[in-house]
Amino acid sequence: MPEDKTVATPAAHYDEIDPQRVLAILPMLPYQAIVDIGCGTGYFTVPFAKYVFSGKVYAVDADQAMLDATTKAIKKVNLTNTETRLFEDGKLPLEDNILDGAFAAFSVAEAKDSKGTLQEAFRCMRRSAWLTLIEWNKADRNAGPPLRQRIDEAELLKMAKDIGFRLTSRHSLNDNQYMLIMRK
Repeated sequence: MPEDKTVATPAAHYDEIDPQRVLAILPMLPYQAIVDIGCGTGYFTVPFAKYVFSGKVYAVDADQAMLDATTKAIKKVNLTNTETRLFEDGKLPLEDNILDGAFAAFSVAEAKDSKGTLQEAFRCMRRSAWLTLIEWNKADRNAGPPLRQRIDEAELLKMAKDIGFRLTSRHSLNDNQYMLIMRK
């Protein structure tokens, strides 16, 4: 049986999510330094940068074309508090203990090393910093990536707890996607 190589496009991941609703739930404050891991085209990066007007947003992605699209989106609305950085060799291009928050929408399940990505976020985060993860429910539905490209919520939570994160809240964004908010 041939392998299914279907992958959802980044835009398809976000079709059902209102970034303003996500912003309302996040423990983000206007002066914080945050990272958008797997920023894609800047779908969340731009609203984050508008919100943290006295802070800093690092938009990180493993695909230079996605970073270029994010840069274009940032320039279009004249934001100056955002930097784009290439995520290479499984290492976040950030210093230790500089982040107040980390955000990853659909990035952990897609990462070559999911646990390594979470460990890198942990390394870059200050004590008590927040981590928000959005992923697809591991259920066979018409929307989203194939089932094998999803990460079970319990599995993701265990992985994060093993690294040292503690769960503060869980949200069902819709029938297809969940969001976990944790603290370091």
